[in-house]
Amino acid sequence: MTLEDAIDKIVRRPAQASDRLSPLADFAIEQLEHHGLPGARGGTSGELDIRGLARSKKWDVAYDFAGKPRFLVSLKSIWKNAGGTVPNRIDDLMGETANVQQLSPEIVIGYILLFDAKADSVRREDGLYWSERFQNAVNDIAIRKAPVWNQGLLEGAWFIKFDSRNPCGSRVLNPEKARQEGEVFFESLLHELKLREPAIRFTKTISVPQDRLL
Repeated sequence: MTLEDAIDKIVRRPAQASDRLSPLADFAIEQLEHHGLPGARGGTSGELDIRGLARSKKWDVAYDFAGKPRFLVSLKSIWKNAGGTVPNRIDDLMGETANVQQLSPEIVIGYILLFDAKADSVRREDGLYWSERFQNAVNDIAIRKAPVWNQGLLEGAWFIKFDSRNPCGSRVLNPEKARQEGEVFFESLLHELKLREPAIRFTKTISVPQDRLL
């Protein structure tokens, strides 16, 4: 499955379907296996209840090791009313991340964020598009690596802008940029997982950048 395939499947699903983003979760699971980490769960097999300090929460993709979830991916999407939705998405993201980190501070968390171009508009405050504001805000908190262990931060994010009005097969905007950023997203998360859980047996060599070894 390609990213474009996943987006096309999502667009064809009912807007209120609880499993609307499952094709993207399936794509993420395939990508993790491609990059050397087979055995992740989620996608069309169903969301996963992961225990946090305040409550359990459903996550889209999880990888367990030694009887405990060590790696999580959450999917978020914005289809309309960006001005009202973006602030809530940011708050939700930080809250649910901190909730699970309270019990598992070593866990690696990534977010894949879909933004429909038809929902975009310019902000009065700074002249930025809401998609830019959303991406910048998420990038600001996707910095959780030693020695920055603050709860509510996350290890990685992949922002994908698409246009649901475009024909099937051409909905991802700037597909080459999206592909490259996806590669960095999965590789960097697995680098971090390898650092924290060196006993995991990856099917490919996970080369940890030298600056992460300092």
